[in-house]
Amino acid sequence: MFAERWIYDFIIYLYAFSILFSFADLLHRNRRSEKISYFFLGIVWLIQTAVFILAVFDWWPVQLPFWIDAFFIYSWILVSFTLVMHLVYRMPVYYFLANLMGFVVLVLNLFFVRHPSAAFEHLLLTELVFIHVTIAMMAYAAFSLACISGGLYLVSNHLLKEKKWNRLLRILPSLDRLESFSVWSVVAGAVFLLISVLLGIIYGYQTVGNRLWLDPKLWGTFWVMILYGWIIWQWARTRLTGRRLAWWSSLSFLSILLNYFITQAGVSFHQWF
Repeated sequence: MFAERWIYDFIIYLYAFSILFSFADLLHRNRRSEKISYFFLGIVWLIQTAVFILAVFDWWPVQLPFWIDAFFIYSWILVSFTLVMHLVYRMPVYYFLANLMGFVVLVLNLFFVRHPSAAFEHLLLTELVFIHVTIAMMAYAAFSLACISGGLYLVSNHLLKEKKWNRLLRILPSLDRLESFSVWSVVAGAVFLLISVLLGIIYGYQTVGNRLWLDPKLWGTFWVMILYGWIIWQWARTRLTGRRLAWWSSLSFLSILLNYFITQAGVSFHQWF
């Protein structure tokens, strides 16, 4: 029991230290703080990946206090995206916010999400459902990053208009960079979500048949797809750029949260997520 609890706490402490050092880097530019933060986050990713592999192949050596559910997969993917994006292009504020969001999701997973039944764990680890859920979480992680990019764009744009040349403005990425990240995160998320929905429909027809179309979660997901598809279409026609694009990228994330609450209301086939 002690070993289980030790691992349980260890990952939380590592993540907290990563956030602490990334925040310290924000307050006072320090390359060492940045490296330490990235190091701690890398260890968190390694532990999550190990848990992920152990669960998939059922290689648990002992009963660990982790389980694979949508929150866990979302957190793991968000950490992966954050690590890769920070390597490609350094954006301290973006890195800190994405890091903080992943930490909150992980804490929700470890402390507040009920342990799923053995039947659900078996279902989630079946090949088609596993791919469906994983790709869906990739989509939601991409939309989360688009939301962060949009929010930072609005902050940066406001500071520029008010001519507030403070430290926050200096460490924020350029408006062009933020807009580019926002757009391509939305595009990636829309593609991932479309693939996930198609896989989910295939599995749904195999299990519940036409009753699949009675699931409000499915219709909510269609609404999310239409909303983000509209954003891409308007951007492609150059009708949605700059501040308008940032507002839509940020506020559209509310549709994902609403869709999640529909799932938790107990009226969806997806309520075990």
